[in-house]
Amino acid sequence: MSRKKIELTDKVAKLTDKYLETNDTDFNALINKALKLYLLDHLSSSQIKDALKKTDDFTSEYAGKWFQESIEDLNKY
Repeated sequence: MSRKKIELTDKVAKLTDKYLETNDTDFNALINKALKLYLLDHLSSSQIKDALKKTDDFTSEYAGKWFQESIEDLNKY
């Protein structure tokens, strides 16, 4: 998972604190959900598909390499 630093304005920080006090969620979950909804609303469907495809391609490539290395490790025994 990627780490990013954000700086909240005073008003947003106060609203965030109030929301977190009244709801059973943590800061990271709130930020991820809010940012996802914002981005889905402001990107076109083709931009969303393209961004997610790149992520899926990388994950598939990594998983494929990991799987192959795991099989090779098993064959050593």
